[in-house]
Amino acid sequence: MKNIYHEWKDKNELKGKIDLIKKLSSTGANEEMVSIALGISKRSFQSLKNKHSDMKDAHEEGKERFKGLLMDAIVKRAIGFKSTDEDQYIEETARGTKKRIIKHIKDVPPDVGAAKYLLTIHFGREYSDKKLELELAEKRMEKLNEEWINGDYLQEDK
Repeated sequence: MKNIYHEWKDKNELKGKIDLIKKLSSTGANEEMVSIALGISKRSFQSLKNKHSDMKDAHEEGKERFKGLLMDAIVKRAIGFKSTDEDQYIEETARGTKKRIIKHIKDVPPDVGAAKYLLTIHFGREYSDKKLELELAEKRMEKLNEEWINGDYLQEDK
């Protein structure tokens, strides 16, 4: 009995299935959602990814695209942006219908939380909310390490 991968390949459906995996993964779909769209079980999808690198690569590429989209959205929030909304009004006048468009430009200020998140992940604990706690924990670890080392030396001297 042929497996589903070879069936798709024989029917020239494999490229379409791989494209579907990329597309769904790039929108944040999990393995279960992808497997449902492919018409197979989650376990079968996981097995296909393990056996066929093109399936695994398609899933990983989609997830990387999704991650990029999320990072772009966070960056946009962190630095602020302008948004344009349009209201369209259609008025009946003696001369006929008249269409009026009103544009509203909305200025969205930077989001401090998003900026902090980006600073923390890109530049480390220097910008972390828990910077002081991390430094104290590090000092405690160093002190404990010194006590252990000193304790070993004391036992060897006896």
